[in-house]
Amino acid sequence: MANGKSRARNLMVYFFALVTAFFFVSPVIWLVSASLQKESDLLAVPPRFIPDNPSGESYLKLLASKYYEKTKASDSGVRSYSVPNQAKLYPGALLNSFVVSASTTLICLLIGSMTAYSITRLKFRGRSTIFFGILASRMVPSLALVIPFFMIARSLGMIDRKIWLILVYSSFTLPYVVWMLKGFFDAVPRDLEEAARIDGCSRVSTIWRIIYPMIVPGLVAAGIFAFMQTWNEFFYALIMTDSGRAFTVPVISGMFASELDIDYTLMITSGVLTMIPPIVFTFVFQRFILSGLTAGAVKG
Repeated sequence: MANGKSRARNLMVYFFALVTAFFFVSPVIWLVSASLQKESDLLAVPPRFIPDNPSGESYLKLLASKYYEKTKASDSGVRSYSVPNQAKLYPGALLNSFVVSASTTLICLLIGSMTAYSITRLKFRGRSTIFFGILASRMVPSLALVIPFFMIARSLGMIDRKIWLILVYSSFTLPYVVWMLKGFFDAVPRDLEEAARIDGCSRVSTIWRIIYPMIVPGLVAAGIFAFMQTWNEFFYALIMTDSGRAFTVPVISGMFASELDIDYTLMITSGVLTMIPPIVFTFVFQRFILSGLTAGAVKG
């Protein structure tokens, strides 16, 4: 009887897990399927969830626009065949997003880890106030800061510069990183650090050789969080950039919807390509993320 109840309970758990997984994964599956359809098939009624004739044209337009134009012109006999200008800017925007996100992540991990360590380990007056002040800075709505940031950027000549996006994103992301890493530093026993200091290690050497290896899961979890938050940011990138030199992927994706037309296939394909880096990073560092989320909540 007990075995029957246990089996029924397990079946219910698996059932609801599958339903939940389908609920979250099905939009992604449809997005990938739609990116392989031509616009005429995509707008067909009733909708086709499985493409009859899958096509990778939209991927060629975004990732190899010059090759696509040349191939299309030779196949159709037309002297010239052009793709939307937004599609031509997409590879550069993809690189810009990666540079900005990676740079922001590295800056936040470096400064955030040092800040979290100082607040956790060093005894000085007002450290709790500083910590809560860092967290309170994120209570200010982003919309309230866009005009001051824009005015500062214009006065410094930093409009349409990736370095400015990196600085702005770092100011938003750093409080979260400090808050996440503080829990990991709290979980490291002080006895290990004191033993290393007794053995002759300096404070910097102790941090580098003893503390950092023990909080690798926390660094990875905080880094993935910082990367994804920066990678998906749209509003500030739209306001602070005005040319392909600094456009990021979310900005380019939004440009496929204009006042005159909406290129659904390119917009959807852009969304699929935008999902790939965070998904890859999540799968690669999955072990560290899971252990980091659990270890950071336990204090030693």
